[in-house]
Amino acid sequence: MRLKKGVTLIELLVAMGILALLVTILYSVFSVSLRAWKKADNIFKATTIARVVLDRISREISSALIKDNNFYCLGFDSTAPSGWRTNSIGDEFYFIAPTNPGKETSDLAELGYWLDGEGTAAANDDVLRRFYVLDDRNDVSSSDFDFNFSTGSANASDPFSENITDLQFTFFDTSNNPANSWDSHTDGVPSKIEILITVRIGQGTQATNPEFYQNSYTTTISFLK
Repeated sequence: MRLKKGVTLIELLVAMGILALLVTILYSVFSVSLRAWKKADNIFKATTIARVVLDRISREISSALIKDNNFYCLGFDSTAPSGWRTNSIGDEFYFIAPTNPGKETSDLAELGYWLDGEGTAAANDDVLRRFYVLDDRNDVSSSDFDFNFSTGSANASDPFSENITDLQFTFFDTSNNPANSWDSHTDGVPSKIEILITVRIGQGTQATNPEFYQNSYTTTISFLK
């Protein structure tokens, strides 16, 4: 009776090496696929945030009070020192709008948007804030407004969205000339306003974090026909 030949040590080592190679390849493929999935998920999150934020801002600005060719608005450029909010790192824009547009008993409110850097340089700590002060007067004559959007309680600016790293408003006059700031008392009603936000998902940078994603999104609101 012939004895069966057993597995030699060399054959065992070769088999283990092939198995280790296959595991390494499978892990690499899985790791790359996982990073790609997370990157796609971050793109989806950024796009969703941008859509929600721009839709809310657009709807409220579109309902702003315009009476006697006056928009009752005020926009500060981020590079100007005259902005009202502490820790503001983007543009600031304020206006007056009804809280219930289209309703006969709509109250008026002072509204605005600004980007809060919260006084630190840490990544991802910026917060887009919505300024809101209710004014229960229904008379919309200009004499009823002190046009002082700097007033309001400490809680007048509520957090609206995180992951926003830039907020810019560009105003266009009737000749389509752009401006970084606007005062309706002197500039009248803009023909349109372009809103730009930059959304960032993930820590670090693209070079240090493959899942990092940052992109800018814009929308335009037209006023004059």
